[in-house]
Amino acid sequence: MNNENTSTPTPVKRNKGGCPTKFTPERRKRLIQLIARGLPFSHACSAVKISFQSFTNYRRQHEDFREEIERAVAKAVDKRLRIIEQAADEGDVSSAKWLLEHLHPQYFARNRIEVTGANGAPLTGAIAVYLPQKDGENGGARVITVDARKELPNENGNGESI
Repeated sequence: MNNENTSTPTPVKRNKGGCPTKFTPERRKRLIQLIARGLPFSHACSAVKISFQSFTNYRRQHEDFREEIERAVAKAVDKRLRIIEQAADEGDVSSAKWLLEHLHPQYFARNRIEVTGANGAPLTGAIAVYLPQKDGENGGARVITVDARKELPNENGNGESI
C-alpha cells in the first residue's frame, strides 16, 4: 500500500487570456483569514502575494468573494469590540473612553484643535491691503494696515472699533 496523498489538487482556473488566476482556493482562504484577523486589505494582499488592484478587481467581479470579505471584516470588528466592552465592564476607564470616542465621535472625540496665541491669549493678526493709485494721481500706492482685533476701516477710512 502506498501512503502518499492521493487527493487531486484543486484545478487552477485559467482566464480567457491564458494566465492562471492568482486567486487559488488556498490563497483566497488565507486572504480571508488575514482580513478576519484585522489586517488592512493592502497588507493582507501583500502577505498572499496578490496586488491590491487584483484584489479590488476580483472583489468587484465576484459577489460571493465580496460578501465573504464583508463577513470577515464584521467578524474582526465584533471580536475586538467584545474585548473592549469586556475591559470597560471590568473598570478599564481607558477602554471605556476609547469606545465612546470611536462609537460616538461627535460627542466624545477629542479631535478638535484649538489654536491660541502666546500663553492662551487670542490670536492677533493684521490685514494689509495694497491699493494702487489710479493713473495721473500724485503719489504712490497706498497700504492700509488694520489690527484685526481692534478696528476695521469704514467707507471714510476711519477706524471703527469692533
